[in-house]
Amino acid sequence: MTVCACSRSTPLELKDTEGRRFELSCDQRAERCTLKPEGVLFIRSSWLLGVCEASPDGNITHPADCRALICKSDSECPPPLGAVSGSCIDGHCVDPSHTLSSADAVMFCMARTGPGHSKPEQVERYALGLNCGTPCIVPAPCK
Repeated sequence: MTVCACSRSTPLELKDTEGRRFELSCDQRAERCTLKPEGVLFIRSSWLLGVCEASPDGNITHPADCRALICKSDSECPPPLGAVSGSCIDGHCVDPSHTLSSADAVMFCMARTGPGHSKPEQVERYALGLNCGTPCIVPAPCK
């Protein structure tokens, strides 16, 4: 689930649906990326790129703690692993080589609900996203 393309020599400023800002830096020699502030992970759920709260052992704390990255242009998005440039579609950083999944629907549904996943609205939206169907269709309240 965690992906990072390390072709950039300068840090990239990222923004999520909660308005939080992050700095993605790549170490080309080690072929890995770091995200500041610490405590979050850069992920590709399937179609959407996002950030998730990290547990002390470096794993995702809860799928509902992930938020999509937002953008206005391709240059504001990190390239998915193996790609040369990022992709911004409908205001979100995406990996167009993948299809929409329930993890993507969860990130759409959790957008603008604030950090965490335990408020009543967040619990409801998490359930909506998980039940997006096959093929996954983002529920209307989450668009």
